[in-house]
Amino acid sequence: MNEVFDIIKNLPYQHLVFTFFSVIIGGLLIYIYVKSNTENRSKVLTAISLIVVLNEVLFQFLLVYFDSWTLKESLPLEMCYISALIIPIYNYNKNNRTLKNWLFFAGFGGSFFAFINTNLEDGAMVYTFIHYFIAHGLIFIVVAALIIDGYRPSWKDYFNTIKWTTVLVAIMILLNYSLDSNYMFTQSKPPGVTFTKLMPDWPYYFLIMLIIGLTAYTLMMLVKLIPSKK
Repeated sequence: MNEVFDIIKNLPYQHLVFTFFSVIIGGLLIYIYVKSNTENRSKVLTAISLIVVLNEVLFQFLLVYFDSWTLKESLPLEMCYISALIIPIYNYNKNNRTLKNWLFFAGFGGSFFAFINTNLEDGAMVYTFIHYFIAHGLIFIVVAALIIDGYRPSWKDYFNTIKWTTVLVAIMILLNYSLDSNYMFTQSKPPGVTFTKLMPDWPYYFLIMLIIGLTAYTLMMLVKLIPSKK
């Protein structure tokens, strides 16, 4: 357990600063959402959707501008960036249960771990941290909105998300094999300050990551204990 806390204590200074501001801004937006009527809640989600798109477009532009863009590393194919880009799709398909399930289980779970450890290294460009925290922070807000609006997962939702997570992981393994890339870290451990430093080498660390993810999904079923207004 001490080794886990050591990982958290060694997080880059920039990570801690951005986490602090993310919590403050996220808490404020969730408060605004709670106090808003249905029409204004829809406007909040639309604004978040727009920010998600702009965040990714601007990030890709800056990578190209600073000659840092590569096919092997720059595509938004990590779990949380995929989840963030699902937000605008969900905003126009709010009755789609599969999208809700994905954001709740995969989006929230991935973003939670992104805040308590990071694949960004100390000294990374500021715009990289901004992109990272906007994407992960907005997922938290949207998941909170789901719960506020009455979403509660069923076991069918749970297994549905596991199915699509398995499909995504399989696709990513094939893609990484084709591109010699490491999206979703299927080929090698992520850089930065991560809990994988405490794990054995490939493929064992990846199997452990999958088990941790499944455990997180299972624990998140406890959200059913929160009373729903619907």
